Amino acid sequence: MKISVIIPTYRSSGFIKDTLDSVHQSACDYEYETILVDDCSDDFERLTAVVNGFPNATLVQKGKKSNAAVSRNVGINLASGDYIFLLDSDDHFKPNYIAERLEFMRQGHYDFCFGAYTNVAVDGEKDFIEKPDVYDPRHYLFIEDKDIRTSTISFSADQKHVFKFNESLNKHQDWGFLIDTAEHSRSWGYDPIPGVRLNCDRDGRMSSSMNMEASKVFMKKYLVDPRHMSGFAKRHFVLAALLKDHGAYRFFSDRIMPELLKPKFKTIKLAGDMLDKIGLFFLLPHLLGTYKAIARLKKS
Repeated sequence: MKISVIIPTYRSSGFIKDTLDSVHQSACDYEYETILVDDCSDDFERLTAVVNGFPNATLVQKGKKSNAAVSRNVGINLASGDYIFLLDSDDHFKPNYIAERLEFMRQGHYDFCFGAYTNVAVDGEKDFIEKPDVYDPRHYLFIEDKDIRTSTISFSADQKHVFKFNESLNKHQDWGFLIDTAEHSRSWGYDPIPGVRLNCDRDGRMSSSMNMEASKVFMKKYLVDPRHMSGFAKRHFVLAALLKDHGAYRFFSDRIMPELLKPKFKTIKLAGDMLDKIGLFFLLPHLLGTYKAIARLKKS
């Protein structure tokens, strides 16, 4: 059996060695290939020098800069393995992850799987295990308010002609992949064992802007049910407030169904909408900062 690991890269030369080392350690006795697809980085020569030190790795440079969805699809098309694993360039597989995931997929007869992970930050590590209550991707993401991380995805290569990323999405690509893939999957599963370490502190991991156009594209293509719309909006209206994006806050707040919110989010929405009406929206980020500080004190 052969394993293919797909890694999109962009300015990754400074940390990719640790990522490739983690793949090698996780592969154990399996035959494997690692396909790195670079998005026209300015450090391509340095990246090439690092990748050349790994005999199982192949580096491909795209002819035109696009996005990670295109990069992953290029890698998926090139993959020659029986199973395909996805990994971001700054994340790491844990030892034995590949073998344990394959066994999980075989036992459950799954052709697509994602799962739990460990967030790694300067202040420590934390496991995130978000098993679905209902095996419906929109319900999982926007009613249960849980998440999928690309680096936890694996699937059978005989489905690679339909398990593809939507290249029109410049944001929410993992959510789109889950929804699209679940529609084509014979049987998909959630692995509750955290097998991947996600780097939370690398620059660019968190959004620094709302990119409203990208969110609207996702909503138009994937969301019809008002409850799912509300769940999607709930995941964004606080960020819009923190980023002081008044227009984005209004857009998302208007689409939230208050009866579906937990108490703390109801409070935030009520305060935000009130401040918006009286022209004091600029105070909301400060209010949220105070709210978080009080919450931390209560936990200590």
